[in-house]
Amino acid sequence: MDMEQGAGPVNWRGVNHPKPRGLNRLWSLQAVARGADAVCYFQWRQSRQGAEKFHSGMVSHAGERGRTFQEVKRIGAELALLSGKVADTRVVGADVAVLMDWNAWWASQQDGRLSHEVDHQAVVSAWHRALWEANITASFAHPEHDLSAYRLVVVPQLYLLTDTAIDNLVGYVRGGGTLVSGFLTGVADQDDRVRPGGMDERLRELFGIRTLHEWWPLDAGEKVDVEGFRGTLWSEEIEAADDTYAVVPYKGGELDGLPAVLRKGRAWYLSALPEPEALWPLLAGIAEDAGVRPPLDHLPAGVEVVRRGELLFLLHHGRDTVTVPVPGRHRDLLTGENVVDAVELGRYGVAVLETAP
Repeated sequence: MDMEQGAGPVNWRGVNHPKPRGLNRLWSLQAVARGADAVCYFQWRQSRQGAEKFHSGMVSHAGERGRTFQEVKRIGAELALLSGKVADTRVVGADVAVLMDWNAWWASQQDGRLSHEVDHQAVVSAWHRALWEANITASFAHPEHDLSAYRLVVVPQLYLLTDTAIDNLVGYVRGGGTLVSGFLTGVADQDDRVRPGGMDERLRELFGIRTLHEWWPLDAGEKVDVEGFRGTLWSEEIEAADDTYAVVPYKGGELDGLPAVLRKGRAWYLSALPEPEALWPLLAGIAEDAGVRPPLDHLPAGVEVVRRGELLFLLHHGRDTVTVPVPGRHRDLLTGENVVDAVELGRYGVAVLETAP
């Protein structure tokens, strides 16, 4: 369930813009595409008095004729059209898990840390965005959960990891899974006690790291050159083990020639955050090697495609009209129209397709 969303502006931002026309519908149907069986709002009607009098409601101060309520009514009608086809089905092709853990997030944000430029949420968002740009459907999972159903597991950053979680990751790779980890992962145990060596020895063995000599956080705006891309936020002085058979080195500076990206078997470790234009092709290539394929190829920029059950959701996050190639004959459940080989989507447009006979 999408438990709580705002139909319009919230009351806790510095400047509270309303959602542009169509964006509420797009995000609501995106939640459905990615597994929600219910789309819920807070609140029913904007309060006329009190702390939340400017917080959004399904019925705004404009009343029932207002744009906000009319858009919510449309969303409700469209959910009714989809319910018989969508309810209790699952997302298909979500072969990638992005690992997330609240304790690791909280621990990484304490005072006295090595860099206040490193924000856990921003790092996770950067990795998830890269997968999204590569048209790869990804789910979030906890590091202690069963990961065997995923072809690729991505760890943007998990500063704190329990022994159970570490054993789970090692077992996942030994079982044939592909793991990609970012920097500052496995540094501390469940009590925020730094592990000997600065990273748990099981993870160092997994990634092919003999010694993690020093952490080298980067200043605001500072970049570090790596063969093939530039890194941001962080770098590390690492000595690779002899059996680490794929290494991408730093170029120049204090770390010249030392490994920036390590690979041992199916386990990858990135000691810096690649710039966005480098991160998504890197992850896309690793995903392809792991057997992960996007639902559709050759998508226009800003178009997201998710398959849920027998239905294909096309979600356009841009403002310009685009044409999305969809080979074959389909019917759009939202409009009732038949489409052949392509769908045109306008600003924040959505199509939900089922294969036509």
